Amino acid sequence: SLAYLTVPYLYNAYAIHLVGQFMAAPQSTQYATILHILRYIKGTLFYGLHFSLESSLDFHAINDADWVGDLADHHSTTVHCFFPDASLICWRSKKQKMVTRSSIEAEYRALTDTTSELIWLR
Repeated sequence: SLAYLTVPYLYNAYAIHLVGQFMAAPQSTQYATILHILRYIKGTLFYGLHFSLESSLDFHAINDADWVGDLADHHSTTVHCFFPDASLICWRSKKQKMVTRSSIEAEYRALTDTTSELIWLR
């Protein structure tokens, strides 16, 4: 299953999710995309995070939302990233559960999700 690739490689989660939607009847485009993702993973296999004992681990978070990013179902997408010091440790991209009526509402929902995740991480 392609979902196993998202565990150690979260930065590929959204691309893997999009390709995974077509696994029942994949076309050459999805096959080429999967090969591209696998080549990327192979090339970055030994990348990692390094923390020293002196690290303060101050968390920083960023988030964003697009409004009606998916024209098929009109759901917005929330993205957030968490950084202790300068290293990315957690990243999530997911569709919002409800259709929002404005970009402000989509951003507010994204901020709520990000805050909940940050509280859990701390």
